[in-house]
Amino acid sequence: MQLTAGLKAKPFRMQDASGRTIDLQDFKGSKVLVSFFRDVTCPFCNLRVHFLSSKKQELEDLGLKMIFFFESTGELLTKSTHHRKVHPVPLVPDPEHKMYDQYGVESSTGKVLKTMFTKGAFSAMKEGNSFETPTDKEEHLRASLIPADFLIDEKGYIHTAHYGKNVRDHLPIEQIKAFARQLVVG
Repeated sequence: MQLTAGLKAKPFRMQDASGRTIDLQDFKGSKVLVSFFRDVTCPFCNLRVHFLSSKKQELEDLGLKMIFFFESTGELLTKSTHHRKVHPVPLVPDPEHKMYDQYGVESSTGKVLKTMFTKGAFSAMKEGNSFETPTDKEEHLRASLIPADFLIDEKGYIHTAHYGKNVRDHLPIEQIKAFARQLVVG
């Protein structure tokens, strides 16, 4: 079941790839972007992670924290040179898809195929594949997983739930910044 704005965010307490405990409750009082990505080798996800990482300081200056979920194991996340550079943004491995399922992150073969027909898909694949990622085979992957992004307010409620229309579809950075700039009400 997909989540919608106004609902309480689903709580989680998990270890990130660095072994730190990441508890959504600890982020209360802060605005948070929680993004669910495909596996560590997804070129489109690598591009998005790289892009958000490049905006990390600007977003933190606006008061926004980020948490990234991957369906890859923690071992593969730490093997990836690219993903190690994202530290200290929490990279949470969820190969069992526990939180993916709690947040209603969908799988859709049609949406994955649709991705290939989006403008610039092949050049993005080439660029996204340039990041050094491990080549270990992961048996638990959902090949048709579609990324999702959630903006969670200071009180732990979902402000925005964005389920991708394809593998490349994420919340625009302008929308993320606008959310971060909003004053706390009540």
